[in-house]
Amino acid sequence: MKKEEANDVVQFLIPKIEETGISKAYCKVDVTTERTGRKQGDVWISKHPQTETKKFENNIVALIEAKHRNCIIGDIDWRDAMRQGKEKALKQNLAYYIVTNCISDFRFYNAFSDEEISLDGTIITGFQPLIVLEKIQSQVREDNSHVFHRASKTTISFSEAKFRATLKRLEDIYRSAGLKKGDERIDPTVGFVVLKYIGEKESERRTLAKTIKLWDDLGSKALVEDSDLAGDFNRIVQQIWNEDEYKENDYKDFKNLVEFPKALRNQHYKKIYKELNGFHFRGCDFDLFGSIYETFASQEKKKEFGEFYTKRHITGLTARLLLRNEVTGKPLKICDPACGTGGFLTEAYKALERNYQTNGKLNKEVESKLSNETFWGLDNEKKSVARTKLNMFLAGDGHTHIYTIQDSLRGWNGSLHWKENEFDYIMTNPPMGKYEGDAKIEDFEFTNEKRYELLFVEKIIRATKHGGEIAVVINDGALEAPTREPFRLRLLQNCDIYSIISLTKFAFAPYTKEKTYILFLRKKQKEDIGTFQKFPIWHYIVDYDGFANSDKRYKTKYHDDIPELEQMFHAAVNLSMFSPEDMLSFQKERTQFEREVNEREKEEGLSGMKCAYVEIEKVKEGNFHNLLSEFHLRPIEYPKVQEKFFDKELLKTLREAKDLYRAIELLENEVQS
Repeated sequence: MKKEEANDVVQFLIPKIEETGISKAYCKVDVTTERTGRKQGDVWISKHPQTETKKFENNIVALIEAKHRNCIIGDIDWRDAMRQGKEKALKQNLAYYIVTNCISDFRFYNAFSDEEISLDGTIITGFQPLIVLEKIQSQVREDNSHVFHRASKTTISFSEAKFRATLKRLEDIYRSAGLKKGDERIDPTVGFVVLKYIGEKESERRTLAKTIKLWDDLGSKALVEDSDLAGDFNRIVQQIWNEDEYKENDYKDFKNLVEFPKALRNQHYKKIYKELNGFHFRGCDFDLFGSIYETFASQEKKKEFGEFYTKRHITGLTARLLLRNEVTGKPLKICDPACGTGGFLTEAYKALERNYQTNGKLNKEVESKLSNETFWGLDNEKKSVARTKLNMFLAGDGHTHIYTIQDSLRGWNGSLHWKENEFDYIMTNPPMGKYEGDAKIEDFEFTNEKRYELLFVEKIIRATKHGGEIAVVINDGALEAPTREPFRLRLLQNCDIYSIISLTKFAFAPYTKEKTYILFLRKKQKEDIGTFQKFPIWHYIVDYDGFANSDKRYKTKYHDDIPELEQMFHAAVNLSMFSPEDMLSFQKERTQFEREVNEREKEEGLSGMKCAYVEIEKVKEGNFHNLLSEFHLRPIEYPKVQEKFFDKELLKTLREAKDLYRAIELLENEVQS
């Protein structure tokens, strides 16, 4: 095996390294260093050529632990490579290490925590050039695995884990002030974050009167013994939101988010100021409000919160996949008609900003469009709208067109631009369950059921421009229940479905374990409505999303399908949307985007396919136009009956009974949902 690994390093890995512009002269294979003693690293990479050993070793920026080409992420060999990589990296004073099977899989790990490293918001799945390796080494710390190569205003220098640790200390301060779990702790924390952020934004470009003392203006004087910090904060609030002036300033939408309870005394203000003063919230790369809410909310409130809260690893993934082709900086309109706390919109903002920056299209004009024209959000909860505006503000901006609307399903509201054929993109996780609003069911064509998710899907399709794209989270009943076949038919007649992503049932735990899917759709051109797409649908089943499949949802080291999904998605869907003359090319290349579950996944009880194309003809031929990923990729296998023991009539009856049993099973699932 060791010989096979050595051959793979020379034959496959070194050429991949050279493709990034790193010469063999800057690599050493299978050698020790002075710091690692007798521990050999498979490949060391340095900023200095290997001709002078001392300089090479003092300038090492990366260690690669290479396994054989048949190694699978998370199997015994991969874990052994992680163990060795961690040990050697720390001895060499490296903050990270790399594990690879030399051909297809690369993962970068934090040497302190074994957490996978992300680059500009995406888990690294391929080898990187020297300049990026240097940035990884300089930015990765024990509490940070997020690296930024293309610095932008969304760049931050702290992790969610660090912020949550601070929230735990704030919890002790609130407890000492007699503030109870829930809004009594949530509201002041949000208020302090808002004021801190306003101070940061005003330091870039002053829009408020210079007479107003902001967060940074308080400075070190804030912590001296005789300072009146409580009075200072209350004066800031009064001055920013002065009744006669606040209507016109940039922060008018946040007036109701800044409330400080009387129970907080001067000593509490000082401790809170000290805890939050080290953070820079401008361009925060995770959901600050979600962290605050999950730390301070009661169990009952958390369950309520879960109804409109989508985890950022899901919203971020969805935004990046949906907006994968947006690189020109052209004017766009993007909407979430059930925006909750704004997770989809904030991630869309960051995805577009990174796309444009990567392609050299991010200029002041484009930034202005992102801030003022691109993003639209609707929700029927005033607090949710305020939270979305805050989260958008923290992401960079784009909070201008976030509105409270009584019911997105009832009619159209042109003044809010909630009308037909309006948006280039819609991404949303709509409410699910029984709809009890006033919208007339006869106004809908896809269904005659009063179900939120079904009605929302039709409404967002109508609100999308012809040729526009949609990403919508939906439950399994909508995709497979026999009674909802008419809904699926309408869906296929009005849209091209280019991908369906099956999420683990724990994706929204602990709030709900309902099985959900992300549908990626393109609304047909007007002349094509009523016809069926010619190309197949690419399915991917996410069994693991980087967090434990339990209510605890802690980060996992080896179980994360999202990097592979993201690595494959763009090319997989581009290949599938072929024209008839490309059929031969598609059939030749499709296998690289289809795979069965691997040996490690089989050991964990999985079977069938991980990802594959499903032809539209297969969807259409019976089975109620079933769109469920598992139905096509992991069909239920019934024990085979030897025909010689049964006459033909009995065998026919048994087969009909099996079909009937499956139909009853689907109906039961529908009733439960």
